[in-house]
This record gives sequence, structure tokens and C-alpha cells, in this order.
Amino acid sequence: MDTKEEKNCSDGTKGVLISGVPAKQVKVDEIQYFIDMKIEGMILGVLWIMMIGWQLDKSYTNCYGNRIRKTLYNEFSNEPTFSPALFEPYFQNYESWRDQALTLAQKCMQQDDVLIFTLDFKRYYYSVDVSEEFMKEILTRVKGKSDYNEEYLSRINDFVYCVIKRYSQIYREHSEEERIRRILPIGFLPSGVLANECLKKFDTAILDGWNPLYYGRYVDDILLVEKVEKGSRIAQKAQDGKLEFYEAFEYYTVNNSRWTGKENRNARAVFKKEEDECGTYCILPEFTKPLGSATKIQLQASKIKLFYFQRGQSDALITCFKNSIEKNKSEFRWMPEDDAVFQEDDYSEVFELSHHGVNKLREVDDIAVDKYALSKYLGKLQRINGLISEKTKGEEYNFVRDIHKIFTPKTIIENYTLWERVIAILFVKKSYKALLRFIALVIDTLDKTSYAIEGVDDDTGFVTNALREALQEHLISSIARPMALHDGETFEEWKLEDAQSLLSEQMKELLTKAQNRSKGYFKAKMLDKNLCVIWPELVSCGGENPQKKDLTNEDNVVELLKKETCTETFQEKMNKIINQRYIYYPYLIKPADLMLARLMYDLVRKKDIEDLNKIEEIFKQCWQLNYSPRSFEGWTNNRFIEENIKTGELNKQPAFQIGKPSFSKIRVAVANIQMDISNFDHAVMRKPNRSYRRYQQIAELVNTAVREKADMLVMPEACTPKEWLPTLARTCEKNHLAVVTGVEHIIEDNCVYNLTAVILPYEEKWTGQWHSVILYHSKNHFAPEEKRMIESLHLRAMEGIESSEAKCDAKYELYSWNGFWFTVYCCFELTSIRDRSIFQSYIDALIAVEWNHDVNYYSNIIESLSRDIHCYCIQTNTSEYGDSRITKPSKTENKDILRIKGGSNATAHVGTIDLEQLREFQMKAYSGQKEDKTFKPTPPDFDYKGAYERRKGTMFECFCAKKKAD
Repeated sequence: MDTKEEKNCSDGTKGVLISGVPAKQVKVDEIQYFIDMKIEGMILGVLWIMMIGWQLDKSYTNCYGNRIRKTLYNEFSNEPTFSPALFEPYFQNYESWRDQALTLAQKCMQQDDVLIFTLDFKRYYYSVDVSEEFMKEILTRVKGKSDYNEEYLSRINDFVYCVIKRYSQIYREHSEEERIRRILPIGFLPSGVLANECLKKFDTAILDGWNPLYYGRYVDDILLVEKVEKGSRIAQKAQDGKLEFYEAFEYYTVNNSRWTGKENRNARAVFKKEEDECGTYCILPEFTKPLGSATKIQLQASKIKLFYFQRGQSDALITCFKNSIEKNKSEFRWMPEDDAVFQEDDYSEVFELSHHGVNKLREVDDIAVDKYALSKYLGKLQRINGLISEKTKGEEYNFVRDIHKIFTPKTIIENYTLWERVIAILFVKKSYKALLRFIALVIDTLDKTSYAIEGVDDDTGFVTNALREALQEHLISSIARPMALHDGETFEEWKLEDAQSLLSEQMKELLTKAQNRSKGYFKAKMLDKNLCVIWPELVSCGGENPQKKDLTNEDNVVELLKKETCTETFQEKMNKIINQRYIYYPYLIKPADLMLARLMYDLVRKKDIEDLNKIEEIFKQCWQLNYSPRSFEGWTNNRFIEENIKTGELNKQPAFQIGKPSFSKIRVAVANIQMDISNFDHAVMRKPNRSYRRYQQIAELVNTAVREKADMLVMPEACTPKEWLPTLARTCEKNHLAVVTGVEHIIEDNCVYNLTAVILPYEEKWTGQWHSVILYHSKNHFAPEEKRMIESLHLRAMEGIESSEAKCDAKYELYSWNGFWFTVYCCFELTSIRDRSIFQSYIDALIAVEWNHDVNYYSNIIESLSRDIHCYCIQTNTSEYGDSRITKPSKTENKDILRIKGGSNATAHVGTIDLEQLREFQMKAYSGQKEDKTFKPTPPDFDYKGAYERRKGTMFECFCAKKKAD
């Protein structure tokens, strides 16, 4: 609820009124001042970080926030690397900062009483006074360590100081603050490093003077863990139940009784208590020098929390907290699911209920929108929104219909950072009426928003007007970026039917500004590429194009590709884009982006798909697009490709090595999902099933594999629509999960393709980021019944051997992923004796993706194949027919590692493949194998050298690279 009021009752007590009527006015009591500076100034700020800031960062200890990326500079040459980011990702260091404290506290509780402190500095960036002396000291420290010209170092350091002074001057004019401080500019990149530098002496004082069990600082948030000495005054009072907050806090941080190196027993530790009603504590000046005298870094007692745990006491609080964090973290790693929206039409999860009981209405204290839950909810909705195409029970989701109920004036202002997400959801779904209603709601709220500090309203003052103007500019940008996804379309073309009245003159003016700004977003490549069905450059290259582009709609993109491509090959199209010399894309272009784009491009052009797996070309294009200021020629070119991937041939079949050999065992998740023949019918009739129910089944398979810590997931033939591959690839990258999945039959004009996608994640050696490659296997032999069904609709089954211009023999791919060697066959291909024997001696496993009712026949093939090729066999089929399994060349009674059939719910079962054990067995002669008996003996003509080289990690160099050279 938006209001909570207390009223005096007749007996003198107070009652509570919880009102569901939202407040008409919104009072903002705290605002942030972001720097508004030209891009040239921002670039110089980056230069300061690369010349000075990274040197300062190397000296920080016990500091976790705003840390420079370890991969920013090469540790051996001190040259800049190709890292696309300056700072370490927020969540990684934040998790480490928090988890180390909690784990140490749990361990210590077994022997001692423990205190956990959580501290938070009040408006930290506004509390420091950056002096000229402070900046000069920084420069002096760096000069002796840097290879850069000293004049350049001085000039760039002076520039940063000038920015700080100018920003502080403007801040005083706006805020009317009397105290003169040179504060840290919010939004200026050097401020992140300087924020840590300002507290360096404070950090040292804590570590040297107090030396607690754990001290960690994340910018202005602090976590401390300390054991309580047995028999101490604090321990005794806690035992008696008489320990007060102030006594415990001041014992450690204000009084110096626990500190070393303090000769004056009347001296303070690191904080002094202010004489005010708020219970404010300030850092002592000696720990902020050489910052200016106006520096006043404060802690507010209301924000300090102390947790006292007795020895041997239950650590349920810590465990519960860690489990809750892990659950929230997992939601961002998994494929998004949201049954509440798409099945139950329920959005109650965005509300948080405060209560002191669970059974009675009178025990409810308050109900309000949970900012974090709302952000998660919208994130999941946005990611799923473009993947499905179905209506729920009504014409729109309840969330869309009731958006004005969720977003009360207070919620709108508190969650202004989510405006763009809401607008993008409505825009992509073309819910234009709901979109205009939401925008109108925001506009109306802005008119009712004012700044109020310490109970004094500023309804018409300078700050209130500036606040409203800033939020309106933010609203325009929040509309403009999603509008860039429909380049060339005007809001006058939106289908509003009977809702034209929503287009007031004020609304038209706002939308016109947003429309103009959207052109800038489109030109600057700053639209959200994850909402596009293809890498946007493929349909936007070539300057001004009057044709409308709906980058979120596949049919529209296909039409654009047909009109624009003419006779250009993908390589020619990419060369045109690269030759435009547009450098510094605002996002990193990943190999998976281009591989998915190439698939769609080549299919639309009705070209054979022979070139889909030319990943050396893809990697070269990624280099040129991401790092185009650097020459691609010479050793750098070769290193960039070879340190990430290698390509070669074995027995005239393409071979790919992704990642360095590391697996000795691998956990494989085998999907158990019921395939629906109607999906095939809908696909060939060009009305594909993109229901949430189908998406949810795929998501459940992936998320089960992630939960069970599988390394690889294998799904049946024709299981995953190609439109869902980008989301699947991103999930693979986040979780380092490989996926082999059949792709639903693709129909272009009268051609039908049956592909299997192999998604292999890897760590990019140049940046330390995780990417993935998507390789495709085109089915060489369609099953007779499959082909009959296709041809009965006047369509043509594009078998792998037919889709090649060379009309060569069947092609099968050999993969090495982190040293796990495998190949993939699609269903009917297994019936070819010649084809299935190609990689004997060279693979650890053969993966068979199937959708086949002839279970007995294929069961015999798999069991025979496992012995004949002497490898693990991973087979997955629809749960209706079953026999999905992992089997090995062993005795009948223990050959199956897992085997499953049946069930209507989608799930995955995990089995472990022991690669080391198989290879060691294969390296033995018959006498040794007979004595071992772990597996059945290898067949005649089995080359033990293949097992030896796989075990050694040199298989590719010995067999694949040499064959390619030949």
C-alpha cells in the first residue's frame, strides 16, 4: 500500500490505518546529481584510468567494489589487452565480498562467539573534499611506476581535478549547499577509483589497528566479522542479555580498547560520535588526509546493523540468507521461466508483504511493491516476451491490463530505471494502447513530483523543476531506445483503433522527441540487440534506407534480407559492413551473434548451407568488428583464432577444437521430453508452435541440467525452434554448459532443412569473457516417412549431401570441447554402416539425436555401435518412445549408465562419463584389456594411438591438423 497512518484511539493507544489509496503527490527527499559531460571528456576519463587509475588499484587490499579488471593490462608486457570492460563485473566481486564474510563467520561460530558488522557511509560521494594536495600525491606515487610520459600523466591528472572542481561548483549552485567541497562526480569513471583511494588510509587503520577476522569494503558498504573474546565485558553482557547496540559498536570502532598502536588510552579508534540526535559517527580526520578539511564521511546509526552469534548457536540465519541469495543468483543464470504470467496470469510476486504473523489479516503491517522482485519480474517477462506468440486467457496479460494498478505514483518514481523495460515489453508486443496509457501515467506523475528535504516542500523551486526536467528527458530516452527497433516507423502508424484520444498534444510532442532521438540510437548502434531476431547490422548496413525495419519481427527481417541481399554472399555482406569502418560498437559482437546471423542469411538466400561452419571466417569478422583499429594481418590474426578455436580435418570430415583439454570425466544430461507431432505439422504449414508451454519445457530441461551441474545437455531431434537458439546460447555462456539439440524443421520457400545445433561455450583468451560457438550438422539422410510427409506438401527435403554445391559424400563433424571428443548423428543417419564407422578410434562418445518410434532397431544399432566403435553412446529420443540412454562398451548387466522412457513432464537425467578410464583401457593390448575387464575388448583395426593422443591432449595436432596440411 502507499500510505500507512496512525490514529489515536479512544483508550489512548494508537491504531494503524493501511490504505490502498495511492498518494496523489510524490515527495522526493534524496536526489543524485549525475555528471553531464561531452563524450570527449568521458574518453579522457577512461585514459586517466588506463594511465593512472590502474596503478592505484593494484595497491588496494580488502576492497571489492569499483575494481579495475585484472585483464585490462597484460601481466607480462604491461600493454593494454582487448578487454571490453574497465571494471570487474559488479556481481562477481560483490558475491566474493559477502560470501567470504558469511563463510568465515559460520566457521568461527563453532569455537567462539561472533559479531558481524554491516556499515554504510551516508552519501559518500558527496562527503569527500578532494584537495589539490590529494591529487598531487596520487601523481607522485604513479610517476615512478608508469612508462607513460610524465607531462602526459600530469595533464590528464589535472584534467580530472578540473572536472571535479567544475562539477562541485555546479552541484553547489543546484543544491544550495553552504559547505564548499570538491566532491566525486557521479557518472564520471575516475570517481570509482578515487572513491577507493579516499578510504585507503581508513582501510589500513582497520586492518593494522583492529585486525578483525574479516574486513571487506564494497565502495561505501562495509562488512566486518570479529570473534568476541571469552570473558570480555561484551561477551558477559551478551550472556546476561544486557548488551546494548551502542556499547558493542563503540567498544570496537570508537574506543581504542581493542586497538593496537594507541599509546594514548583516551584516543579514539577510527570513528568519533557526533553530538546530534541522529546518532551519527564520523571517520577521524587523520584517516582522510590529505583530503580537504571539509571532508566529513559519516555513518548513520539507523543504517548500522550488528549480529551477535553465540558459540554453538544455530547458524540458520546465515544459511537461510545464503540460500536466498543463491536462489536469486540462479534466476539470472537460468533460462527465464514465468508460469505466473503466461499460465496463471498472476503478478502478485512483485508485492512484498510485511507482517508479524502468518495466519491473520490483522498481523499484516504493510504491503508494497518490492523493487527487486519487480525488476526480476520485468526482466523475465522481457526476455520471454519476444520468444512466444500466443495470447493468454484474455486479449492481454493481466499485467498489461493492470499496469496502472501496479505502478502507483510512488512506484513509478522509485523505479524510474525500469521505465524502459516496461516500454520495451509493450512495444515489442505492439500493445500500443497500454504503452500510451503507461506513458500518460508517468507524465501525470511527474507533474505531481516535488523535492522535499527535512519536511520543507519545494513544489515550485529550482530543484523540483530540474528534477522534473531530468526525469522527462529520461522518459524520452526510455521511449526512444525501444522505438529504434522499428526504424522508419512513426507513432502515427500505430494501430490504436478506438484509442486515438490517448494521443494528446502533449503526448504527440513527447513521442516526436522520442522518435527523433530513436534515429540517433539506431545510427549509434545503441539499440538492444538481444531483442532483435538477427544481428541488426545485416539489415541496416548501407546508409539511409527508407524502408521500415521491424527488427523484432522475423517475417519483416526475412523480407528485408530478400530485398537487400540480391546476390551477395554472407562474406561479401560482412566485408561491406566492415569496410564502413564503423569502429567502437557499444557492445561486443560475439561469434554466436554472427553464426546465428549467417544461418538466417544463408537460408533466406536459398544458398546451400555448406559454409555455415566456417568459423575461422566468423572469428576474423569478430576481430575486425570489435578491434578494427588494430591490423588483422600477421601473428596477431593467427593468435586470436588459434588461442580460441582450431579447425582441421580427419578422414575428410571437418574437425573443430574448442577450449583446452581439461575433462577427465564429464557429466551429461539426457533430455526426457515428449515431442508433439503436431509441432512438425504446424512448422511445415508455416504456423509454428511458439507457445509458452513449449518454451517452458525447453527451459525446464536446461535449468535442470544447470541445477544438476551437468557439463552437457543432449536434446532430441527437432526439439528447439531456431528462434530460441540465441537465448539458449546466452544461457550456455553464463553456465559454461554445452548443448546438443535438434533444431525444429526450418522451411524457406519450398525447402525443408533438418539441422542439429551444437553449442559449445568457451572462455575468450583475450578478454577473459565467456562466449559460445554454434556449429550445425545438416541431416544427411532423411527417414523415408519423414521425406514422404514433406514431399506430400510439395516441399523438398534438403539433405546434407544435396544442400552442398559439391554434392559430395555425407558430412559429419568431429568436435573436441575441452578435450572431450565426440560426433553427432541425427536419427536415420545411424542406419548407414559406412557413415557410423568414420570416427572409430578417435572419439570418446557418439551422440545420437532422434525422434523415432522404431526403438528396437535403434537400440540394437546403439549397442552394436558402442562395441564396434568402442566409445560411449549418448542417445536421446522422445519420451513417448523412450530408450534415451548413455551406454558404454561393457557387459550387458552394467553397460547402461542411464536409460529412461515415459513421462509427460520434461526433465533431464544426468550420467557421468569417465573419459580417462576409457582411454586408459583402449591404450592396452588385448592381454591387458582381458585382465582389466572394465570394458569389452577393442575391435580389430582399432588404433590405440587415438586413445593415447586424446589422453595426452595432443589428438588435434597429431591427427586433425596433419590431415588438413596434407
